[in-house]
Amino acid sequence: MLDLQQLIADFEACIGWPYVSPGSNDERGIDCSGMFVRAYRRQGARIYHGSNTIWRKYLFAKGLILSVGDLRPGMAVFKWKEKTPEKFSDDLGDFCHIGLVTGVDPLRIVHASTDGMRVRADSKLGKWQYWGVLSAVDMESGAERLPVSACLRRGSRGSDVKALQRALRDEGYELEIDGIFGYITENCVKTYQSRCGLERDGIVGPKTWAALGGEGCE
Repeated sequence: MLDLQQLIADFEACIGWPYVSPGSNDERGIDCSGMFVRAYRRQGARIYHGSNTIWRKYLFAKGLILSVGDLRPGMAVFKWKEKTPEKFSDDLGDFCHIGLVTGVDPLRIVHASTDGMRVRADSKLGKWQYWGVLSAVDMESGAERLPVSACLRRGSRGSDVKALQRALRDEGYELEIDGIFGYITENCVKTYQSRCGLERDGIVGPKTWAALGGEGCE
């Protein structure tokens, strides 16, 4: 597992470096996912160079950013466009830019930006739309914890949502298994929660997963 504080320090050390894509992943030039490649390498680990692949393959949990309260230091954050790049066969869209949350009070998102062509730190959410918990990062090493929103909710995307949709289909609900937690999926979750006597909030947390995963409900 990667040490959280070392990861954050490695990103902060890049502030001011020139944006170059593809870069040499050092002070001569670096791009947004190259910062993750560099930080992982410094701890003896590897990660694919590309924000879309990082979203699809290297996250433990993911979801839509509703507020700064959804974020924790060490999380990856993404900007998103609707059209999926041709190299991907899914319909998840284009996670076109990635940064790392290095602080939340105040907010600090470090990323290699084409705005100014430098590595910079954002203090506002702006166009950052999605968060992701990196599978290789020890989020407990910095006394951090996963947010409540690490549970699936409307706006979540990916393989975990597909697993949820399959479980709901097994319970008799009619919905498409597309990996997108939209209006229909949310309504199915709420109906299932009501049937199980759970809070009808549309958020798939531990109790809802437990029921879907085998404990069941009346």
